[in-house]
Amino acid sequence: MKPIQKKALAAAVVAALGVGTAEAVFQNPNGTGQVLIYPYYTVQQVGGKSMNTLVTVVNTTTSAKVMKVRFREGKASKEVLDFNLYLSPNDVWTAAIVPGDTSESSPGRLLSFDKSCTNPAIPATGVDFRNFEYAGDGLGNGLDRTREGYPEILELATLKGAAKTAVTHNAAGVPANCAYVRTANGAVPDPNNNVDLPTGGLTGTGTIINVAQGSDIGYNAVALANWRTSAATVTLTNETNNLADGDPASVTAATYVEGIEIPVTTANEFFNRSNALNAVDAVSSTMMATSVINEFILDGATQSNTDWVFTFPTRHYYHGRTARNATQSSTTVAPFSSKLTAFGLCEPVQITYFNREEASAVAAGSDFSPAPEEEVSALCFESTILSFRSGQAHHPSGLTSAVLGSKNITPVTVSNFENGWAKVDFLGEDAAIKATFSVGFTSSGATLGISGNSGAATFAGLPVVGFMARSFTNTTAGTCDVVPCNYNASFGHKYQTSLVIDDNID
Repeated sequence: MKPIQKKALAAAVVAALGVGTAEAVFQNPNGTGQVLIYPYYTVQQVGGKSMNTLVTVVNTTTSAKVMKVRFREGKASKEVLDFNLYLSPNDVWTAAIVPGDTSESSPGRLLSFDKSCTNPAIPATGVDFRNFEYAGDGLGNGLDRTREGYPEILELATLKGAAKTAVTHNAAGVPANCAYVRTANGAVPDPNNNVDLPTGGLTGTGTIINVAQGSDIGYNAVALANWRTSAATVTLTNETNNLADGDPASVTAATYVEGIEIPVTTANEFFNRSNALNAVDAVSSTMMATSVINEFILDGATQSNTDWVFTFPTRHYYHGRTARNATQSSTTVAPFSSKLTAFGLCEPVQITYFNREEASAVAAGSDFSPAPEEEVSALCFESTILSFRSGQAHHPSGLTSAVLGSKNITPVTVSNFENGWAKVDFLGEDAAIKATFSVGFTSSGATLGISGNSGAATFAGLPVVGFMARSFTNTTAGTCDVVPCNYNASFGHKYQTSLVIDDNID
């Protein structure tokens, strides 16, 4: 194995000579891309009051676009609704996920009063989420499964010609002709003449709001850029146009040379591994983490609670498949280790937690370190909420989280700590993506003077996104008619990552 700095140095030479990274999917820290992954939606109840989730997607470009909008339930990422969305240049689409009725067994329901074209059209009364894809999978058939999960939005193509004209808003602020794109199979008429490669530039937000309680929690969608380099075939068929359809199957990774981040560009063969999922591996690698880090607050004085969201957007591609699009069974492909049981797909984790003074759970005198470690059984769902408790009366004791009202939870007791920070380590025996790669170091068609162009890479951990949500209650302000009682905030997770490159570059 060569030192990783040597590999990075070679990559630095490539970057300096103008070899770009346009053919590699990457998580864009600037927040725009072709793919948007929203870590969580919920219409569950907190204190008997239902949450709503508001979703936005912004087209920051001057191109008209067609994209797949898909909602997945939180236990196993099964699709509960999808449709095609058409955005005008500089357009914004908004929608709300609300409960179907006041009962906790009702489905989630999508509402949108936005004027942008969709196929099919969304009725004014909304459309309920469905259980057709997960009925019979052993994790429950009820529509209550649709009450929490996560959305994903994937750009399929840009539009030109008559298609662009049809979806572009006119002077009255409405599309010229939505009927043009509402065909039976979802395809734009004459697709060869009216679609072009996707260009990215999408960004989005999610807002989890409980009007009756006066709570509001917001987050940014995770953006993946360069997911595709060619237009996708536009259809309305279930599960087509998904994260497994990335083109090409490559990735932009990063290492460091003397503290400077250097892009490492690899060719399409990067994920040429045995039984590879190819494009899914490339997408997963952009979100791989060995550990997740964030804070918690559980103070009695403010009746604080904390939930952490963990969503694994690609896990369902690995469960039960030995190759892309294979039939699902009880097996699992790395990086995931779990097998399907009645409790879900449970990935083992270990939680290390600290209070704000580095004290242990029984700190006394100079006993400040080490911190306690708690072995938690697992994170068992595609979207799992880690529900923090410390035994105080205002903390939940059952299988519902306090901030988001989630039923898909892993409870964790942090002894008598009221506040601090924690780290979640993924312990699965297969928690890594291992791939071989072939790299051609060229610039403007000329081969650089670098010998060796192949090797292996290991991305350790699991592909995960999420955030921390916390709540406070004002217990000293008197009447809530004078001073608001509830306060909320959310903060993105921090991650530890590991990429090991074994190459033959001299």
